[in-house]
Amino acid sequence: MLDEQQLRCVECYGPLNSELTCRQCGTKYERAATGAPILMTAADRERYGVLLEGEGGAQMQATYSRRSRSNWLRKLYPPEPVYVNPSAPPLPAPRPGLHLWIGGAGLRLPGFVNMDVAAVPGVDLVANAARLPFPSESLDSIACLALLEHVADPDRVVAEMHRALKTAGEAQVVVPFCHPYHAYPADYSRFSRERLEGMFANFSKIEIGIRTGPTVTMLTFLTYYLKLFLPVHGGSVIRRGVNRIIVGAVGWLIFPLKYLDVWMNRLPSAHVLANHLYVVAKR
Repeated sequence: MLDEQQLRCVECYGPLNSELTCRQCGTKYERAATGAPILMTAADRERYGVLLEGEGGAQMQATYSRRSRSNWLRKLYPPEPVYVNPSAPPLPAPRPGLHLWIGGAGLRLPGFVNMDVAAVPGVDLVANAARLPFPSESLDSIACLALLEHVADPDRVVAEMHRALKTAGEAQVVVPFCHPYHAYPADYSRFSRERLEGMFANFSKIEIGIRTGPTVTMLTFLTYYLKLFLPVHGGSVIRRGVNRIIVGAVGWLIFPLKYLDVWMNRLPSAHVLANHLYVVAKR
């Protein structure tokens, strides 16, 4: 649960009072309709305004609601063609300390402060990952899953993680490598092992590995390729329904192939076609 006394002004990192006014520089911050503090610079408020107040936030909330909805139709959907490498670290479990979950709209992580740029229910704190509203060396761990590709300057976000983590604090990150374009709300980057080594060079210890492997890459691209010809969104209801049946049938046929990655992920060169990579970095 978020203790607001732990928060800081993103302009000067000064402490905030109960009214979310900085005691040091006087900057006053607002709350979202959900009650979550919005700790952003004026420039970031303007950049992310569509997710804070406009239609973008409502659309994102609708998307998350659809994903979490359980109904008979969703039970007919094929399983995602995703095999997660058992050597990859699982999502962190709750433990004592101050832990931050960045980009967590739509997925709560117990024991973590849930931060996002979208002011939707379930988000504890609205802020930009490139300007974390926490003092230096104050966080015990930071986790983010498939976030860095959606920010314009991922190096700055990683630098902020390093600043905010305590000595020996841990960052756990998942990023795409061979994965199709997906804009939520934008998609900027893909990350090789060499790129990640450079980004996390200031950390004292880094582990980089495959989270989802080559077969997941091929099956994911095949699914996206089919949807170019058979779009499952937009168009008439009948056409959309027929396309979903066809794409769904193909999905049921191909999803067992993902288990080839039980073997493929062990190959020395498997990373050249990895779908997602993980990073565990200690400050």
